[in-house]
Amino acid sequence: MRKRRPRRGFDEAWKYAIRAFFRECLQLLFTAVHDQVDWARPVEFLDANLYRLAPAVRGKRRQTADVVVKVHFRDGTERIVIIHIEIQAQPDPNFALRMFVYHYHVFDAYEYPEVVSLAILADADPNWRPNTFGYQNVGSELQFKFSTVKLLDFEETTLEHSENPFALVVLAHLRALKTRGKPNLLLGEKIALIRQLGERGYTAEQVIHLYKVVDFMMTLSQELEQLVQQVVRQFEEESEWPLTSLEEFAIERGAKQGLQQGLQQGLQQGLQQGLQQGIIESTMFILRRRFGDEALALEPRLQHVQSVDRLRELSAFALDAATLEEFIQALEAALSES
Repeated sequence: MRKRRPRRGFDEAWKYAIRAFFRECLQLLFTAVHDQVDWARPVEFLDANLYRLAPAVRGKRRQTADVVVKVHFRDGTERIVIIHIEIQAQPDPNFALRMFVYHYHVFDAYEYPEVVSLAILADADPNWRPNTFGYQNVGSELQFKFSTVKLLDFEETTLEHSENPFALVVLAHLRALKTRGKPNLLLGEKIALIRQLGERGYTAEQVIHLYKVVDFMMTLSQELEQLVQQVVRQFEEESEWPLTSLEEFAIERGAKQGLQQGLQQGLQQGLQQGLQQGIIESTMFILRRRFGDEALALEPRLQHVQSVDRLRELSAFALDAATLEEFIQALEAALSES
């Protein structure tokens, strides 16, 4: 059960992201489709009805990230085109079949519109690239093709410099995928992405949407999430972001997570030690990312800082120190207090 949680988080985050940034999603991932849409006309999301249309598929493994949208194309006609987008987080031998079944049910239910089927392949296998389904038998033949985009094909440096806010969605997914099973590395990546929200010139609404996407995609333990909330509060003090809303969202989610954990487990021996080690590893990740391998020599000295609060302060300062020497001075001050 625990292994399914990250995929579910990906699905929920992707569905939310596509709704919030539908136009930007097509612009980044499916440019040819984006350029055909008449964006002056209303866009209508229809995915709430999808699973009532396909009971045969619903009885199998349900994919929660499907999005069905009605748009108008700008080719001089009054055509209505329904775009079906599906996110696939792991290889599935029946994926192409499912794409065809969904395509047909949407086509049938909405009185035979033109349906554009798009697939976002969000898995970790670079060689898995399905895009067709078909068969032939005794003179009958079926060939169904759908467009795909492979997230692994994107260069992270390109995404980092993109002005399209959906690039940060893809970046969050790739980094969550890369650090799966490595919570302390994930913590560092999550903090780095949240910090970028204030550096890219996004609107207040975009910041809130992107923060929620990053938070859902990059799920951490309650203890590590406290570090993220600390960084959020720090950003709130330094900027004019709408971070009060972000912090309230994080606190609400964190409180629910903490309540669930409290009901499921009691106090665990060594929790304090584990928390300290997690903070140290995340701090080292940030320092190496900012200042290179020269920061590696600091880890043994961080191990001597006994106060969790001081470690948290140092972790936050690792993001703001102008130089490695400035961080070392703060570390020496913390050690002198131990």
